[in-house]
Amino acid sequence: MGFLPKNSKAESRDSEVKTGQFLQGVVTRIDKTRKVVYLSSDPDTVSKCVTKDLKGISIDLLIPGMMVDARVQSTLENGIMLSFLTYFTGTVDMFHLQNTFPTSNWKVDYAKNKKVNARILFIDPSTRAVGLTLNQHLVHNSSPPSCVKVGDIHDNAKVIRVDRGMGLLLEIPSTPLPTPTFVNVSDVAEDEVRKLENKFKEGSSVRVRILGYRHLEGLATGILKASAFEGSVFTHSDVKPGMVTRAKIIAVDSFGAIVQFPGGVKALCPLRHMSEFEIVKPRKKFKVGAELFFRVLGCKSKRITVTHKKTLVKSKLPILSSYSDATDGLITHGWITKIEKPGCFVHFYNGVQGFAPRSELGLEPGSDAISMYQVGQVVKCRVTSSIAASHRINLSFIMKPLRFSEEDGIKMGSVVTGVIDKVTQSLVTVYVNAKDYMKGTIATEHLTDHHEHAALMKSVLKPGYKFDQLLVLDIESNNLVLTAKYSLIKSASQLPSDLSQIRPQSIVHGYICNLIETGCFVRFLGNLTAFSPRSKAMDDQRSQLSEAFYVGQSVRSNIIDVNNETSRITVSLKQSCCSSTDASFLQEYFLSENKIADLQSSDSKGRDLKWVEGFNIGSTVEGKIQESKEFGVVVSFEKHNDVFGFITHHQLGGAMVEAGAIVRAAVLDVAKTERLVDLSLKLEFLDKSRDKSFNSLTHKKKRKGEMSKDLEVHQTVNAVVEIVKENYLVLSIPEHNYAIGYASVTDYNTQKISQKQFLIGQSVSATVMALPIPSTAGRLLLLLKSISEVTDTSSSKKAKRKSSYNVGSLIQAEITEIKPLEMRLKFGIGFRGRIHITEVNDTCLLENPFSNFRVGQTVSARIIAKAGRSDNKKSQMWDLSIKPKMLE
Repeated sequence: MGFLPKNSKAESRDSEVKTGQFLQGVVTRIDKTRKVVYLSSDPDTVSKCVTKDLKGISIDLLIPGMMVDARVQSTLENGIMLSFLTYFTGTVDMFHLQNTFPTSNWKVDYAKNKKVNARILFIDPSTRAVGLTLNQHLVHNSSPPSCVKVGDIHDNAKVIRVDRGMGLLLEIPSTPLPTPTFVNVSDVAEDEVRKLENKFKEGSSVRVRILGYRHLEGLATGILKASAFEGSVFTHSDVKPGMVTRAKIIAVDSFGAIVQFPGGVKALCPLRHMSEFEIVKPRKKFKVGAELFFRVLGCKSKRITVTHKKTLVKSKLPILSSYSDATDGLITHGWITKIEKPGCFVHFYNGVQGFAPRSELGLEPGSDAISMYQVGQVVKCRVTSSIAASHRINLSFIMKPLRFSEEDGIKMGSVVTGVIDKVTQSLVTVYVNAKDYMKGTIATEHLTDHHEHAALMKSVLKPGYKFDQLLVLDIESNNLVLTAKYSLIKSASQLPSDLSQIRPQSIVHGYICNLIETGCFVRFLGNLTAFSPRSKAMDDQRSQLSEAFYVGQSVRSNIIDVNNETSRITVSLKQSCCSSTDASFLQEYFLSENKIADLQSSDSKGRDLKWVEGFNIGSTVEGKIQESKEFGVVVSFEKHNDVFGFITHHQLGGAMVEAGAIVRAAVLDVAKTERLVDLSLKLEFLDKSRDKSFNSLTHKKKRKGEMSKDLEVHQTVNAVVEIVKENYLVLSIPEHNYAIGYASVTDYNTQKISQKQFLIGQSVSATVMALPIPSTAGRLLLLLKSISEVTDTSSSKKAKRKSSYNVGSLIQAEITEIKPLEMRLKFGIGFRGRIHITEVNDTCLLENPFSNFRVGQTVSARIIAKAGRSDNKKSQMWDLSIKPKMLE
């Protein structure tokens, strides 16, 4: 083993010695007893150490870097031959002589048997050739100084030696030391020079440009050609992205052309950049030897790419070659590298790229980007925003952003009217009622809140149809993004368009804009988007997101968290905390069905909706039994041949009917689109119909306990399931003279999720949400108490236990009143609660904790105390808390 003492001069230097580091050392002594070799790494000692001449030494023991005592054996044409260590000979190249500037008579300095110190450069074991150097810097174990830079031009270089047929040795007056420079015969002049000695004389001065540098010899290489001084590009370091230069074509292939700058540097012109348009046969346009103008695209790892696209080469616009140069409003040229449905990717110089969203492409409504643009096309674009640290640039192909007049009143969140211009496969294009000529588009999914109605609605829409209400979701350049969803139009004033408008623990309507494996993206106005992680999107984690939601679905979202630093919004879509507090979902269903029926009747010759006037809900009609089927009885009507009635077995009320019999039945439901009427022969409905014809005297004869009470909004009632439809239930309310009501079995967030099964005759608890008026399609709308429950197929007793409220339950409540010290809320079916001023924040530092809340807002709250017992249910107040710590 070897040992390097701490008092070695290597330890005294600034650099520290580390484990595994290679060191040059000289053996100072050997301790044979302990078998230790002592070394010294002192630079002076190492540089002066000469290998001793030992008997029997073989070539295998020679190592590059060894210094040896040598003798001149002979001089060669391009160097000298030395003998060393008795047995060995080696050669010294002309550029490794002792004199850095050897003249033409350099041989006289190396007489035979002259003693010199030489250092071994290399050993070739196969040929037993040994190369040595006499360069004084290398002999002293140091590298030659570098005093010139590649590309430098020197006007007064002195010719030291002329090597016939090889080149010139020059002396460049660099500082602090002159630099030897060799010019190859091929770099002496543009034309071939056969006799250098006739053209160049020793001692004369020439103009030279540094072509390269050989660090081992300390020798520069130069060029004297006139073309080397003309071009702006001589080396790779001279190349700047965006610069225009002249270059000669030296090769053409299927992948592009190889071009050469006047200084000799080569570059690639890719096939897509050889012309403004795609070239099938590049060799026809690009001829080898032709000189053309190119613009540098980029230079990476000495690989230079250029373009010959006319628009780019002649562009006078600023060059975008760095993400830091992408300032808002900058207009420049780029070229399209990729076209996708969301937009176009555009490349600039030096590898910089940006993205132009579809809304900024200047497309006509309904048209695709690929039909207007193509990959490789040069485009003029405007920077709309950029984040240099993230290497993100947003672009627009529209030079002047569209500004809507305030007189039009059109902005995100505005409700407008529109007339259909055309209907395409995925969009409906409309003219918007504005002062200026404006168009808008409605995606198929945005025609209604109900998925099954959207495609049906689009199939019956025709140019010229007028939408009375459309909501402006976004303004994309010269196009308005619109929606006809009733849920969004109804909550237009509450929809946020900016992060500052979001309030945690509030319920906000939106729509799903994208689905991924880990969650759902929910969008509001503009590009304001929230994310619902998979764990927060569904109550049943066993289901797949794609099975529970669809892109474009209307949803109610519970704001869980708002991160102002990252501009991220996290929401929950769980039905247990986002269930509806009104019957708007069902109301939209009937309104859409009426609209579709009206469109169908206008499109069908001879078919109108006048027949509906004779089938009012609750009235009795006369019909003829046409046939009996497995699930009930089909009824026909004399005045309406294309309208049919249906009576389920349950609605026969025990009556026996035969084909051809004439019956009077009560109307329970009317499906206008299917031209189908659901009827009942049950006496309670027929008697109720007769009661309508009784005079006031007959009413007075009834006992007080039998008189029906008028229904009120938000009143809780017990109802009986009469008919189970695919999306809703037809209910009767026995306590109120068997009034007919309707309740949805699905909600905004559960349209695709399997629902709880209801049975004919089952009793349910519901709340009156809307009385029969035109805006409710003339129907009594109810909200099931079970709509907020997680879907469960277990027994009704278990479901009843699940729906009860207890201390600690998380609920959704609507603010009804804000007082100085408390907020009043309503939740569930007829429940009321209050939030004290101390139950809003974890800390009580805010002066007005209720300032961020408003009447009508829905919030998530935790029950902290049950209501006291009272005969008057309205006076029973549950104590609630919305402290963030309580909601975790």
